[in-house]
Amino acid sequence: MDFSARKHWFFDFDGTLFDTEEDIKLAWVAVLKLLKLETPDFEARYKTGPSLPDMARTLFPDRPDVERIVADVKANFGRVYDDAGFPNTKPYPEAIAWIKALKASGKELYVATNKRRRPTVMLLEKFGLLGLFTEVYTSDCLPGRTLRKPEYLAHALETRGIDPADAVMVGDTAIDVQGGRANGMG
Repeated sequence: MDFSARKHWFFDFDGTLFDTEEDIKLAWVAVLKLLKLETPDFEARYKTGPSLPDMARTLFPDRPDVERIVADVKANFGRVYDDAGFPNTKPYPEAIAWIKALKASGKELYVATNKRRRPTVMLLEKFGLLGLFTEVYTSDCLPGRTLRKPEYLAHALETRGIDPADAVMVGDTAIDVQGGRANGMG
């Protein structure tokens, strides 16, 4: 399928535009230390990518208080992650070159990520890339709600009046593909 004629390009963030893995892992280590949670098998169980609740459940599968742990991690992770300043996070040069070429050719570009809006915008600003994107759509783009990728992609298409046949979702996970397909995007 030829996507070159499509005008609207949505990009995942973590693992697609930016290598954020080390800073996310370090934030997990810091939050677990802050909460005084022992995880001797952290290295074996930890993966970057799953949601905070899913990863907390993976790290503490046998704890009867796992839902309290999930709540505590969610309450602290954002602050710890954001305040660290993302010292190890870097954009993928090839992805940024591609983004700049698409922008120069007149395409409309958007970020579509499960990451929260604040760190996404902070990182785009840090690397001088925010101006390349028409909008940033995140899991928290609607106040008081946490959306999944298919939901905020639907919101983006609807509010912008974009025909899904004129849009592409670019990402590195099955969730990215599923979100695009659920909305009729390429």
